Amino acid sequence: MFPKRLYRLIFSIIMSFVMSFIMSGVTTYFNIGLSESFLTQWLLHSFPKAWGIAFVIVFFIVPKVAKLSESLIKKD
Repeated sequence: MFPKRLYRLIFSIIMSFVMSFIMSGVTTYFNIGLSESFLTQWLLHSFPKAWGIAFVIVFFIVPKVAKLSESLIKKD
């Protein structure tokens, strides 16, 4: 479907979407409960902001964390 060179971008989009969708939903629920404005607050306000932040984190930070994790693993 997509060329291999786009793996990091596609991974970052999907991972940040899933992560921010769940986290912003849970956080919105904790803050306002299941009120009449829950879906509006979550999907129109919290989620887009969270996705923007999560994408930057996943795209730039995850590769560094992966390298750090690899360096901490004992090699046989």
